[in-house]
Amino acid sequence: MALNNQPTNLNYLNPVAFETNILRIPNVSYFCQRIAIPGLSMSNVLQPNPYAPIPIEGDQIAFEDLTISFVVDEDLTNYLEIYNWMVSIGYPESHAQYNQDTPVKSDCNIIILTNKSNPNFSITFKDIFPTILGTLPFDTNATSIDPIVCDATFKYTGAFTIKKLT
Repeated sequence: MALNNQPTNLNYLNPVAFETNILRIPNVSYFCQRIAIPGLSMSNVLQPNPYAPIPIEGDQIAFEDLTISFVVDEDLTNYLEIYNWMVSIGYPESHAQYNQDTPVKSDCNIIILTNKSNPNFSITFKDIFPTILGTLPFDTNATSIDPIVCDATFKYTGAFTIKKLT
């Protein structure tokens, strides 16, 4: 008996086949090493029952934060892109640090490539803004000279969209 529900594409999703484009921070996009497509969860309601509550699907989805990791260049150009962005939003020392000429939010686009490096999916995040800029770990006890990688976390407006390109 033949099965009719076999997949047509047996290729695995390649974890290194992606491109990022974050309009506000192009140097971070260039040095991006890792980006995690956020997970999502849906609320649920428990319907009372004399024996055990019955879970009923909810009507609100919670989206996790967008997190990226990037190699920091020796001039700190990409690190400072996010640092200055956060300072212009939070102006920790004075209101003069708020820059009205630059937008507070930016769009982000991730292109997922096929195993033949062709664009396959576009994932778009609207109105991202940084909430966490990770540490820069310097260590004189390092046994190898690996580049410093920094993590940054972003919030975004609403849902992210996934669009098939091919």
